[in-house]
Amino acid sequence: MPVVLVGAGKVAHAAHLRELRDLPDDLRLAAVVEPDPARAEVLRRTGPGGARRCGSVAEAARAGARAALVCTPWWTHREVVEECLAAGLPVLCEKPVSLDPAEIERLAAAERRTGLPVAAGYMKRHDPVVRLFLDHCRERLGRARRLAVDIHDPNAPHQVAHLVPYDPPPFGPQPPPAREALARALGPAATAAQREAYARGLGGSLIHQVNLAHAVLAGSGRELSGRLLHADVWAGGAGVGCRWRPDDGLVVDMTHQRVPAHRRYREVLEFTAEDGVATLTLPSPYVRDEAATLAVESWDAGRGLAERRVHTAEAGHTGFRRQLLAWAGRLRGAPGEALPGLADVRQDTGVVREAALRLA
Repeated sequence: MPVVLVGAGKVAHAAHLRELRDLPDDLRLAAVVEPDPARAEVLRRTGPGGARRCGSVAEAARAGARAALVCTPWWTHREVVEECLAAGLPVLCEKPVSLDPAEIERLAAAERRTGLPVAAGYMKRHDPVVRLFLDHCRERLGRARRLAVDIHDPNAPHQVAHLVPYDPPPFGPQPPPAREALARALGPAATAAQREAYARGLGGSLIHQVNLAHAVLAGSGRELSGRLLHADVWAGGAGVGCRWRPDDGLVVDMTHQRVPAHRRYREVLEFTAEDGVATLTLPSPYVRDEAATLAVESWDAGRGLAERRVHTAEAGHTGFRRQLLAWAGRLRGAPGEALPGLADVRQDTGVVREAALRLA
């Protein structure tokens, strides 16, 4: 399946281009659209051979691309995805697809008009160990007490410096187009701290875990929307946390901390039920030599016996890779589970937006 890569920035080099090189029987990089001349030149020298540099998505479609992988900055996604759909290309768009509810509705209208799907880049949903965790949580949801998420994120250049063939940009203030997009998304009354937390800790990171929580709660009648107890930001915006109460028996806690001095990314999800605890530990999404680990502990109070099972996957079989494989299968019309789409994006964005506007 020939595809066009739109945007050759950090996530493209650190994740997707590496996987595309290893999946030649499933996806072929036919074209690249990258307006930055320096990045385009780096990609020409270091990227997969045979990819044509195009000035627009329409040109890439004429060059043979049949689908689009969108990896541009989030505040450009609405315009880029609409351009892809207009050119007749189904899309896999990196998260967050959009943080603006109005833009999401506009994309949904374009999707209906063209009949072409927009898949959201929730790559964690495709990790086999994450799938085991979600299945475990769903099976025990009636006995659930708490779902907790704790992320320590360096969010610093050293995370990807060895994967990107140019100096990764330093962490800094949002560029003017991003600030304008955030103002539209949150409204004029939102504070600078709310906009910053929405773009990064909430919309840039925890939206992934909100999506996982929605996958657990789907069909149960329990919701995160409208069930927010509180949302806090601290350490000058480096920490953000939220608590929801989907019903009287369950709370959902999520925390993201930007900690540049921590050399490694750390993400832990813990699901507590009446009769056991499941702990999911995830490495940095950009590593290939580590895999997710799921430890399930259960006990029988009557017999006084406990059991602990540990599940892990072969290193290298990352969520990014399995997401691309699933997408390729859907593009070919092969049977399989549908990828998360704009309905998921709408639900997840509504929840993190509500949290951003409640931040103290």
